Amino acid sequence: MKTFAALIRRYVLATAAIVLLVGGLLVGQIFCVGFKSNAVDATGYRVGALADALKQTETGLQWGREHTPAEWMQGYAWAMVLDDNGNVIWQQDLPQKLNHRYTASEVAVFSHWYLADYPVQCWAADYGLFVVAEPVGTCWKYNIDMKQKMIMMLGKSIQPTMVELLLVVLGCCLFFSWRGSKSLQTVTAGLDTLAQGGTVSLPAAGFAGELAQKLNETSEQLRRRNEIIARRDTARTEWIAGVSHDIRTPLALILGWAEQLQRDATLPAAARQKAGGICTQCEKIRSLIEDLNLTSKLQYGAQPLRRRSTQAGPFLRRVVAAFCENPLAARCTLDCSITPAVETAILYADAALLTRALENVLQNAVRHNAGPITLAFHADADETTLHLTIQGDGTGYPQSVLAVLNGEPEGENAPHILGLHVVEQIINAHGGSVQFVNRDPHGAKVMMQLPLAKDENEK
Repeated sequence: MKTFAALIRRYVLATAAIVLLVGGLLVGQIFCVGFKSNAVDATGYRVGALADALKQTETGLQWGREHTPAEWMQGYAWAMVLDDNGNVIWQQDLPQKLNHRYTASEVAVFSHWYLADYPVQCWAADYGLFVVAEPVGTCWKYNIDMKQKMIMMLGKSIQPTMVELLLVVLGCCLFFSWRGSKSLQTVTAGLDTLAQGGTVSLPAAGFAGELAQKLNETSEQLRRRNEIIARRDTARTEWIAGVSHDIRTPLALILGWAEQLQRDATLPAAARQKAGGICTQCEKIRSLIEDLNLTSKLQYGAQPLRRRSTQAGPFLRRVVAAFCENPLAARCTLDCSITPAVETAILYADAALLTRALENVLQNAVRHNAGPITLAFHADADETTLHLTIQGDGTGYPQSVLAVLNGEPEGENAPHILGLHVVEQIINAHGGSVQFVNRDPHGAKVMMQLPLAKDENEK
């Protein structure tokens, strides 16, 4: 947010700087135009040059011979020279409507203003008063009467005034940028809340009012969508739990009858063997139902984590011992290795769920191999993490299974890996990670990392 607000201030200040620069350029342009306006068109001559070019000759006043009268008069309408008595003693293109004699008061008036609507300029020369006129409507003349003291005061006040103006502009820019950043802070906080899954109700006023209104509308849409998803997930979880419960009862009856048939000595051996196969398949179905129910609860947050501080060493040995009592253990050789660092390590975890995850890995390794295999269970720990490795020398995971475990999209013929998904969900729910890889030249390996509690009382 600080970066965002600084960005806004930067753009506002940049805008202010551009405005001030443009204002300075305009002022400079005005001064430049004012300076140039005091001069005749670039193709003509200034009044002083014209007056100096007029020379006294035996026949009277004449222009210099380097130019024709028309060239000297370029840009001007007419010219004349008055003697001390106000008489016209020389003229060039003087209109007939103008007088040929002027009083002192008349000279004083037109020397600072107009003569018959002609803007005139005067120049005092040895031969008299040189008067030249520009065409009608080409120049505005005005008088300004200002005391020298006032001019000096104005000069001294220009610099402080400019500084004050600059400070006012910068102050306004900072104020509006602060107001804008405050509004944007509210909007940004709302975005953070939406990103975290919450809802917002922002005031739709001020600098970012329209944006706040859009966020409010988005928040309401997300709230409604989340409610629909929550109801759907709840219904799905309840449906799976209900179906699982409905299947368990007849499955238990089938399993009980099959066990009775398996123990019935009056039946042929082939029949008792088939009954044993029914028992095995029933156990698989029951395990699948439990995995399906558990993964559904974990996925939709319906399975609470009953965390307790647990010593890692004794806990892992209990898991291994319980597996050794499972009938599947007869099909494998298990080597358990637990380092001394694990004995004092503390797990803050749901022991029942972790047990389920480890059992799934061990049982999966045995079930998916036809012949006897050798399993290695190794546990080690550092200051922050418990490292578990379970590996076997069986056939390993099919590439299709590894592809699904690595997050690739599941196709129509995706393999069944419900038990391994449960392992992932349980480990991830505890803040850990799990990797499924194949060994070289054959076999599979599962590597799990679980965070350790900082102390026995960690909650």
